[in-house]
Amino acid sequence: MIMKCILCIMMIVAVAGRVCGQNEAPTREWHVTLKVVDEAGASVQGAKASISYAVAPSAGQPRDSRASESITGFTDGNGGFEASHRDRSISLSLAVQKEGFYQNYVVVELGPASRREPIKWIPSETILLKKIVQPIPMYAKKIRAAETPQIKNKTMGYDFIIGDWIAPYGRGQKADITFLDEFHGKAPYDYLSRLTVSFPNAGDGIQEFDVPYPIMQGSQLRSAHQAPTAGYQPQLIKEASAHPGQPNKPSDYDESRGYFIRVQTILDSNGNVKSALYGKLYGDFMQFTYYLNPTPNDRNVEFDPNQNLLQNLPPADQVTAP
Repeated sequence: MIMKCILCIMMIVAVAGRVCGQNEAPTREWHVTLKVVDEAGASVQGAKASISYAVAPSAGQPRDSRASESITGFTDGNGGFEASHRDRSISLSLAVQKEGFYQNYVVVELGPASRREPIKWIPSETILLKKIVQPIPMYAKKIRAAETPQIKNKTMGYDFIIGDWIAPYGRGQKADITFLDEFHGKAPYDYLSRLTVSFPNAGDGIQEFDVPYPIMQGSQLRSAHQAPTAGYQPQLIKEASAHPGQPNKPSDYDESRGYFIRVQTILDSNGNVKSALYGKLYGDFMQFTYYLNPTPNDRNVEFDPNQNLLQNLPPADQVTAP
């Protein structure tokens, strides 16, 4: 319920928060075609689709630039839904939901009518609805950059189960993941900044997964339901640099990223995984949300936000997304 309320607020802000000055802009008619499918590619019939668009502020609130209205209906037997309207919107919010599935929310850019790009006014979108399969209790917490110890050139470990940094920086007892933040040179014109993300055990590792939409868009479940069995790398290195006479290499930080992780790995005599814990990360380093399945060899990463194994977290650290 909390997530649905957040998504509704997001829809209003995303569409209507960009209406400033539109009262003087010309109107144009847009026409949206939706195709709703499940993870097997099958059409989803009877899904509720809502398309929100900007409208002029009411007479009583002339400065309210967040005014919006919606066209709502249900997908047909082919998973299709269409809607059109004439207004001054420069973007539309599309929300699709059905019982037993995770809601999906997408913003479609129309652009100003003055640009005369009619192809953008007839968007066709395929919306994926992921099934709610088996949400489970997990260790889940938000790691905020502002709360991260600012330690350079020294390795720091984090304990996912305790939910804190390893001593002397916190109460953590056993590192599940380690970070080495190096800085060499003199900012801002001649330096090398390197962050190495690594793990303490052979077989531990990380791998990025594709997230098709930016943060706050897409399916509520941004990851797959299960972490993969293979493909984990023992470390991840992220660099940024600037040197006189050379092209700068800016940080590639992306808050929309996703990673699968495997930790506390035990290998057999042949180097095969005998036991391990699987999880995922939403975000990027050093500001991200982690999820860890407590059951060895269970690759389910579908989190139940009502069953966080980390109790009494501050509001800013609490996790509400699956």
